Amino acid sequence: MTNKICKLHRLERREVFMKIIDEMKKAGWQQLNADKPDRDNIFVMYSTGNDGTKNNYIELRPNDSTSKNHQLSSDNDIRDPKGTRADGSYRLIRGYDKESGLGTGEESWYPLVFHHGKANYTNGTTILNFEKYMVDLYLYVDKDTVIYCVYANDDEFPSHKGKTTIGFIGLPDEYYQPELFSPYSYPFGVLLSAGAVRNACVHVTDRSKFYGSPSTSAGNYTFYWDKVFLKVPSNEGKIVFTPLYFGDSNDGFRGKYDGFYIYKGSGFIYGDIVEVMENNEVQKYKLFYTANPSISGQYNSFGEYAVALRIE
Repeated sequence: MTNKICKLHRLERREVFMKIIDEMKKAGWQQLNADKPDRDNIFVMYSTGNDGTKNNYIELRPNDSTSKNHQLSSDNDIRDPKGTRADGSYRLIRGYDKESGLGTGEESWYPLVFHHGKANYTNGTTILNFEKYMVDLYLYVDKDTVIYCVYANDDEFPSHKGKTTIGFIGLPDEYYQPELFSPYSYPFGVLLSAGAVRNACVHVTDRSKFYGSPSTSAGNYTFYWDKVFLKVPSNEGKIVFTPLYFGDSNDGFRGKYDGFYIYKGSGFIYGDIVEVMENNEVQKYKLFYTANPSISGQYNSFGEYAVALRIE
């Protein structure tokens, strides 16, 4: 089981992005462009990882647009107290240009989804036309990993309650082949439960050594041990957790993720808390369901909607 515990933060939805940035800085991430004019709108984040040997880069923006940095409009700022835009954006970068104050690498940005998602990662803005919209943010951050879960929980909008989006930014926990971490971390990637780049894929900064070194980021397939789900456990109250892996025929079997589990069980409903005894310690996991039928055709990195996070 995992040692990554997602802490609960009760927030208005416009506060989610900056809460993630603040917790990344507390955990040891650096904002490389902190001395640049665009520092409040573009966040070039870097860490050397938990063991000090990595080169983890990502560019994050509180802007519901996949336009280039010089084309961003303040109308799409998701932090605007009167704004209706909902999702951020990200770019997998391979370094930092001190002169421009921006990341280096490909010139492609993608949605960083916090709410209802986007059909096939389109760049259309997501609208939440509410003056105030409260959410539960479950968040875990270290120097290799960001796990966030935005759970709609506002009594004023009962039809939205329980809508859930889960995101993962960072490195896998285990590697099954040699990986490169210099000049940047090749397996560093993004997983999204809605609006992902490709279905059942992690968006990684680079391919493995088996494939070579393309000039752009790529999708690597994700998968779990589906054989345990041939039939849902029949005994009432039984549940099965399985981790998520990634790799494909080009890259080989690359790694395993930690901090969340795909689950199936009997006698449970979404939102339940499951207690697991591990090394004489009670661990508590919350069961989430991330499907959002109101937006059809969107991709899900996990290949499954049922995802459990440790909360205690």
